[in-house]
Amino acid sequence: MMPPSLHKHPSVRWDLHLDADGAPAYNMAKDEYCLERTLQTGRPSLRLYGWDRLALSLGRAQNMEREIDLAACAANGVDLVRRITGGRAVLHGSDLTYAVTAPTALPAFSGGILSIYREISRALVAFLRSLGCEPRVKVYTGRERSRLSSPICFVTPSAFEILADGRKLIGSAQRRLPRAFLQHGSIPLAPQAELLARLVRGAAAEALRGQMTDLETLGVIGAVSISEVRQRLVQAFSDELGAAFQPAQWGDDDAVRVLRGMGDYPPPHAQRAAPEGPAGRPPSPRLRMGQGAPPGAGRRGAAAQ
Repeated sequence: MMPPSLHKHPSVRWDLHLDADGAPAYNMAKDEYCLERTLQTGRPSLRLYGWDRLALSLGRAQNMEREIDLAACAANGVDLVRRITGGRAVLHGSDLTYAVTAPTALPAFSGGILSIYREISRALVAFLRSLGCEPRVKVYTGRERSRLSSPICFVTPSAFEILADGRKLIGSAQRRLPRAFLQHGSIPLAPQAELLARLVRGAAAEALRGQMTDLETLGVIGAVSISEVRQRLVQAFSDELGAAFQPAQWGDDDAVRVLRGMGDYPPPHAQRAAPEGPAGRPPSPRLRMGQGAPPGAGRRGAAAQ
């Protein structure tokens, strides 16, 4: 059960991006650019999108060589991309991905990383209930999350875990800056356990089937169209967070900046020859905030759900 809300959220204008399937580097570059736009304009945004190929996205500090079978990824046609957010590996290509950016000055999001997760989880729970699911939120302590950590996002518990039939249904990750944050997450539309078990070292398909689920297994896909699933997610954010959505204004300059930003998201294995970051890991993609960015913007606040 969700803890009671601390706020009655007033209506606030949000930019809405209802995007088609995109390439891994494009999706990550646009999420990052949406965060930059929120810093510049002060407007929150919600972006919904898919992936035009199978891809494994990795947390910004995840140890790829130790945890991911690169040969299996190549053999199964799975691309890799590293996020600017924290967390563990997420499989894309049969999922709906959401991305929220918002100023931390908004009352709903002023309480820190866990508070942001809680408020967004409120909208996600309402969304799942609108689809006929019976989600349950399980709260984990930091010690429990550390003990149960896994290379796979959908096996690693969050502070506010959203479960359906006792299994994890949504995996999210966050990057919080002093003045704004990005949280994006994956909602699987179809089973993923078999393929994930081939891609992640030490994973077993049978165990994964008992730990994660998807909208097809829950009987949603087939009964509800993907278009309707998207509409209900938008409605849940409107109802729970006071989001007054307007289509995002998107011009040629915005498109060019995202395309240029794709260069910051090469496949992670292409970075292995680059100078290593902390704990022997390749440097994370840099966060391009432009002029007026807060000091240290590229180094603050990564977390995962």
